[in-house]
Amino acid sequence: MKHSVLLTFFAASQIHAASFLVEAEQFSDPGGWGIDTQFIESMGSPYLIAHGMGKPVADASTEIEVPADGSYQVFVRTIDWTKRLDRPESAGRFKVSVNGELLPGELGKGEATWNWQSAGKVELKAGKAKLGLKDLTGFNGRADAIFFSADDSFPPPDATFEERTAWKIPGVPSAIEDAGNFDLVVVGGGYGGIGTAVSAARMGAKVALIQNRQVLGGNGSSEIRVWAKGDYPPSEYPLDQIIREFEDKATASPAPAEEFVDDKKEKVVRAEKNITLFLGHHAYGVVMADGEIDAVRVVDIKAGKLIRVKGRFFVDCTGHGFLGMWSGADTTSAEKGRMGLSNMWIWENRDKPVSFPEQPWMYKFTADGFPYPKLRDGFGHAEWFWESGFDSDPIKDLEQTRDLNLLASYSAWNSIKNHGAYKERDPKGHANAELTWLAYIGGPRETLQIVGDVTVSGDDVRSNKVYDDATFKATWSIDLHYPVEKYKDTIPGRPFISRAEHGKGVDKKVGYPVPYRTLYSRNIPNLFVAGRNISVDREALGTVRVMKTIGMMGVTVGRAAALATMRDCMPRDVYAKHLDEAKTLWRLPGDKRFANLDELEKSLDGKAPEPKTKP
Repeated sequence: MKHSVLLTFFAASQIHAASFLVEAEQFSDPGGWGIDTQFIESMGSPYLIAHGMGKPVADASTEIEVPADGSYQVFVRTIDWTKRLDRPESAGRFKVSVNGELLPGELGKGEATWNWQSAGKVELKAGKAKLGLKDLTGFNGRADAIFFSADDSFPPPDATFEERTAWKIPGVPSAIEDAGNFDLVVVGGGYGGIGTAVSAARMGAKVALIQNRQVLGGNGSSEIRVWAKGDYPPSEYPLDQIIREFEDKATASPAPAEEFVDDKKEKVVRAEKNITLFLGHHAYGVVMADGEIDAVRVVDIKAGKLIRVKGRFFVDCTGHGFLGMWSGADTTSAEKGRMGLSNMWIWENRDKPVSFPEQPWMYKFTADGFPYPKLRDGFGHAEWFWESGFDSDPIKDLEQTRDLNLLASYSAWNSIKNHGAYKERDPKGHANAELTWLAYIGGPRETLQIVGDVTVSGDDVRSNKVYDDATFKATWSIDLHYPVEKYKDTIPGRPFISRAEHGKGVDKKVGYPVPYRTLYSRNIPNLFVAGRNISVDREALGTVRVMKTIGMMGVTVGRAAALATMRDCMPRDVYAKHLDEAKTLWRLPGDKRFANLDELEKSLDGKAPEPKTKP
């Protein structure tokens, strides 16, 4: 990293004994601030975000332990997110309070990159004190960590949360701890991760499911609100049955939060005794041994505790392909023109006028600059096509892509509320309209593909190419997204409205059976994949990337992984040596259960009766 020399000096000097660090995401009471874990791979840490949609959020607060009497300079790692988008003024400003007194520094402005900013100086006595964050705008101020320095001439270097462990001061995590050894470690709690974990657990495998949010469902959760799509055509493999247990029945995308049944997803997972669920845990790296993944390195986000989760097999359900990247798996990706990231939003009409605070950093659009977020079933919604990031790096630039979506959404709403855009659509000129929800967690579509022993192409789909290891069925069209020409320069050089181009070749009533060999890495022997990052080309990605389909690929993988564990073989060997047994497992009803892998083995070897169904 660019500050490695300074970091080495900083760690070696042991700092002043009285200095200490407070990770913002570990505040005991976050108030109205949310925890953002989307961009750890680019900016280095989870952080708190003041997502008030123009209304300052409630203060975050926590109790801190001051190690010694002293005069402390207070630094906060933050960013001016609108400056990074070349806008005047700073949207996300906030202050720090200590024992109820606001420090003078106004934070969240000035630098277009993550950096340590000075909040001011405070005199403290040893013992307990109260620390707070006060949002000033409601427009997405963000705080990564607060550093109390006994040496006011020495701000800390810019470092990730993992690098901070070398600082040897209070507030940073120390040694990594072992958190268990599992047959299967699933990273990512979307539809693919849930399908994988539940299906493997019901086959008798011991499963760890790691999810870096507090809810399951990924793009299909209440945080993002993409309704689950994909059909369940007739098949010899009832892989859909597990997915039907937790899928949403949302009436729109987006729709109200309760339609995405977060509670149902968690209930299904927690009902499985063979699953250990790590909610609010972020996997940030892997431990390799002899060319295989031995463990994933994980941080408990709220506790700041570092753990190691060991396993026999691992499943990349991150969507982005993080396990593949960290382990050195062969991958492919499009350099330009990828599908982007969506942040959807909702507005509603109230009984009386509602204001929205216009800000200097907002654009003023005309109705020709963006599509109307139409009113439907009592609420207006800006749908999937509020999407950007087509030519941006899908990891390094992802936070800026999300922020562009926020900027475009706030600017569009400001144009509707304060400048008469689309005033003819509402008899009151939108005077009573209120922005009630805007996702700050984005819904991504395309990052990279982990290459397996087979890579399915768009031509394979169109020609209905048959594979002997065909399993789950894709039913979506070859659906790829591109910027809408009409709106591509509403924000010059930064398109934020997309269109879907649907290619022919998939009959949703029949489906295209995708081969099992797309679901593991060709060069990392113990790595399975279930998600939009499986081994397909860009066209085929357009048909496998919807959530019900991804859920079924997860069921396929979970049962294959249980078989591989039981037979002590690799994912590739499931195809080469045990394909008939895999097909036997794929044919089982979704509610079939085995208490353990020994029971599964006896069943496959004909030494035990069929497992019982769920009562």
